[in-house]
Amino acid sequence: MHSHRMKEGLKLMSKVTFIHTADLHLDSPFKGLRHLPEELFQRVQNSTFASFERIVEHAVKRKVDFFIISGDLYDEEDRSIRAQARLKKQFQRLGEAGIAVFIIHGNHDYLGNYWSHLEMPDNVKVFGAEVEEVIHPTIGGRQVHLYGFSYDKRHVLERKAAGYPPARKDGDIHIGLLHGSEAGETSAHEPYAPFTLKELREKNYHYWALGHIHVRQELSASPPIVYPGNIQGRHRKETGPKGCYIVTIENEEADLEFIETQAILWEKTSISLKEESKLGQVFELCKSEMERFRREGGTFLEIELTDIEKIGAEVLQKIQSGEILEAFQDGEEYQEDFVWVHSLRIKENTGVGYIEGQETFLNEMIQNIQGWDDQSWDEASSVLFLHPQAHRYIDSLQPEEKEEIKEAVLSMLKSSFTYKD
Repeated sequence: MHSHRMKEGLKLMSKVTFIHTADLHLDSPFKGLRHLPEELFQRVQNSTFASFERIVEHAVKRKVDFFIISGDLYDEEDRSIRAQARLKKQFQRLGEAGIAVFIIHGNHDYLGNYWSHLEMPDNVKVFGAEVEEVIHPTIGGRQVHLYGFSYDKRHVLERKAAGYPPARKDGDIHIGLLHGSEAGETSAHEPYAPFTLKELREKNYHYWALGHIHVRQELSASPPIVYPGNIQGRHRKETGPKGCYIVTIENEEADLEFIETQAILWEKTSISLKEESKLGQVFELCKSEMERFRREGGTFLEIELTDIEKIGAEVLQKIQSGEILEAFQDGEEYQEDFVWVHSLRIKENTGVGYIEGQETFLNEMIQNIQGWDDQSWDEASSVLFLHPQAHRYIDSLQPEEKEEIKEAVLSMLKSSFTYKD
């Protein structure tokens, strides 16, 4: 737990404790993981729900005053009844514990689209499409003012932060809920509802509960302007602990405690083969690394091999063919604390020198693949999607799947063409 000093001049106040979470993506389809063994895929499908249920358990156990969800409760605009029913059950648990829930919807679960929905319990407040203020009359006689809005369309590019009213100097607690991204930031996320730290600070709120960015970040300490990240990693690029913040505001300080709740962890590790070059040595080194990541709940692990100059052609072939990977995966799907190595690859640019005369050819191939756009992917995969039988069993590639395929192909090219026997 760590503390952030609040702005000077704020009046002393009674303690308030709340949960801040966002980006639940409860009905994520996990299309890119359907190749997994059935036992594992079922656990993956349930992982977002399991993580959210743990967050609710912490809320009830810690007797928080209220519960904030800053957008993207669902993964798609067409929410599944299953996801809504499980969410409603958790909201009922919070209601029975006297905990109010404040929700804004984001770009994935915006309000404007028609969808069949279940009525939520009375303890749940969903903010509308325009910035509004909701007052929660609790906490030692002091009121909590919450400000926020829900997306009414997928793409909200306006600077909505400008519409948030400044906090009144009334001794109460003021909290902003915002699903968006910092203006000028370059990331994989589109610039929805862009804001600057300066304009958020000028509102003089005690806390900004952000959502949209899946990486946990504290953009500011005074006041705390915070992304909790998503609650469950869903692919290889969403690594590390996932969960929520328990926030306590007391007097002039806000304490932020991050709580891990993920059901499955995604991790990446790098192993040097500078000293070990034989098949048995490489195998045991990787197995030892797998055990280092074994934990309650299960882990998806990517292993990257470096310094491969000394390994022989046979070892290289067994890595590239997937034979070693299959050996690592064997039986792991039945383990409660599984470590599923989903990728065993040689680090790009690792090799032992180009075969004479092939460097130019290889570089041209690499540049061609790196320059692929959506049209290139569509052309390359059209033969599969137009096939009378095959198209029934495959889904269109997701962006992260395309990137993973591209990286795998580049890695294989570089290791195959650079190797000298």
